[in-house]
Amino acid sequence: MKNKINYLIIGILLIGMIGMVSSLEVLKPAKLNRDYTILQTCASCSYVNITISNKNGILENNVEMVNDGSGVWTYNMTPVIVGRHDVTGMGDLQGTDTSFATYFPVTSSGLLGTLGFYFLILILSVGTILIGFKIEDNWVIVLGGFGLTFVGLFTLFNGIDGIKDPVYTWGLGIIVLMLGAYFSIRAGLEAIGDRD
Repeated sequence: MKNKINYLIIGILLIGMIGMVSSLEVLKPAKLNRDYTILQTCASCSYVNITISNKNGILENNVEMVNDGSGVWTYNMTPVIVGRHDVTGMGDLQGTDTSFATYFPVTSSGLLGTLGFYFLILILSVGTILIGFKIEDNWVIVLGGFGLTFVGLFTLFNGIDGIKDPVYTWGLGIIVLMLGAYFSIRAGLEAIGDRD
């Protein structure tokens, strides 16, 4: 009986901590190397200062946000590192110093959760190529090659789910792009050659 009570107390504490963690407001994702505006609302504040940090340390320390006149405070920055950026701040809400905390993710595409998109298009493209070989239809292979070309280009421009570096994502993007081009061109030339 004593163990059941202990488990119940630990369960209640864990559920309470999960609720606290999920209550942190998440701002919209930022795109790497593009202007990003951090917004904070406080109609009665005379100042709002923020500190921005990420895994490498503090990026901006105690900088003033700009009041646009309608109770919205803004700060513009250009993120240069992929990953989570924490924002902590302080304002004088109705004359009392009040703190807040939030964060925003920075990805190479400005989107979150694109890994599933890559796998879906990659699987559909490879599946289309395999079906084309099975039914011996070169134009179906060309269509699958176009899909691989699309995935390769998307990888080159946006990286893979927030990771964009000149070694891995560029290398992988070029390989997938060239495979798509190879299958498309080869199957297209064979289809044209079959017409003669």
